[in-house]
Amino acid sequence: MFKRYAYLIVAAWCLLPFGVLAFYSHPALDDFAFGELLRTKSMDAYVADVYWYNSGRYASALSTVVVQVFGRHPAAYSWLVLAGLLALVAALYAAAVATTPSSAKPLAGPIGSVVLVACLLNFPKPADSIFWLTGEVAYLYPVVLTALLVALLGWLTAHPLAWWRWLAWVAAVALAAYIPGFSELTALLLPLVAAGSWVALRPRRAGVGFKVVMGAAVLGSVLTLATPAHFGHWQPATHPWLVLQTVARATLHTTYTLVNWLGNGLLVLWVLLALPLSVAFSRAAGERGLVQCLTRPLWLWPTLTLAGLWVCFFFYMLAAHDALVPRVKNLLYLYFVAGLVLSVHAAFRRLPAHHLALLLAGPTRWVLGVALLLTFFTDHNPRLLPARIGQGYNTVMQAYRDWLSGDAARYDQQQRARYAQVQAAAPAAAPLRLDPLRVMPTTLFYADISASPVTWGNEAYAAFFHYPAVYVAPALDR
Repeated sequence: MFKRYAYLIVAAWCLLPFGVLAFYSHPALDDFAFGELLRTKSMDAYVADVYWYNSGRYASALSTVVVQVFGRHPAAYSWLVLAGLLALVAALYAAAVATTPSSAKPLAGPIGSVVLVACLLNFPKPADSIFWLTGEVAYLYPVVLTALLVALLGWLTAHPLAWWRWLAWVAAVALAAYIPGFSELTALLLPLVAAGSWVALRPRRAGVGFKVVMGAAVLGSVLTLATPAHFGHWQPATHPWLVLQTVARATLHTTYTLVNWLGNGLLVLWVLLALPLSVAFSRAAGERGLVQCLTRPLWLWPTLTLAGLWVCFFFYMLAAHDALVPRVKNLLYLYFVAGLVLSVHAAFRRLPAHHLALLLAGPTRWVLGVALLLTFFTDHNPRLLPARIGQGYNTVMQAYRDWLSGDAARYDQQQRARYAQVQAAAPAAAPLRLDPLRVMPTTLFYADISASPVTWGNEAYAAFFHYPAVYVAPALDR
């Protein structure tokens, strides 16, 4: 019993700084632009413009109603950010509960905790996808909805005779069609996972409902990627040498990404410590249930994980001639975590009994636990440089550092002082000079306005506060 609670305690400890930091988060750039735009523009007109003339991301545009709430109620920003974070937590635990066999429900909490901790440990840049509302809508919401889709499918698999299951199927089909519309990444990844699931579930045994859900995912992806908006923005490389060069670059970036996400050892050690849960889950489920069906082929999830990462790197480099921005890598990291957990579970299911006994032995568990603690708390400073002391290199430790050092509170004070300054100033012909940010916590800070009052970010900021023009003091004035 204590061991099961240990997973929950670790998850709560890792989640705590992010929940606290939500109350120190502040809007930036697109938040002000969309918040001001949606004060006057209707959502249907905005969604139509985004789909036909901008990016084709219909789900992201529809979900921007959350930013519209911020535009009308600016004080709600921190609560909206926190709601998105808690929605992710709730969705992950819901997926764990729905896919855990009824005879082993006490395992659901620890399993959800394992996945949550893995999501937070090496999350590339929380400032871009958790504490920036526009980024949260575009890159965290699809993960929330995907977890809810998994929960629905898990429940439907476990309750084939429930009288209201048709309603769950309708919701699953709607989610499958909606999720690809958040970005090109979701439009690429969801059909890939649907194809892999098709293989694992074996077409003859997959019911009509699963086939319709998979078809909806493909349809949503086609609607996102084939929108007229993309043909004007994308300029894909067509020369054979450029294509080959893009293949090489995508392969290099994928390899480098995997080396860095796995190389610090945290994820590997944490997942190995979850072996007892995997074993207990398999014994309770046997060959039944959604997770057991999806992990039958040992090769499937490693292949889907690697292919998904590579395809996304290749697509962006070929179509946009650019590397992935941090907020896109955040979404890729969560996809990688899901693939890693399923791949490891599939491998654990096939371990010989003597290997399982060795990994489950007390001494092995103690060694893994001590190694995890050392890896988690180290500041990765083998040269013992004074400047590197206390510089935790995993995301959870950085969040604690930004909170407990007082940097988040100082950042919050600076932003609030700016709001007070611009709201108290009388409109004038000359642009209003705002004080620069002296403290910019890594976990919270996404972007700032510039020293030029005519850049789009400055104009959005000024329009949001109904002031003619603003700028931040240039370096020479600081």
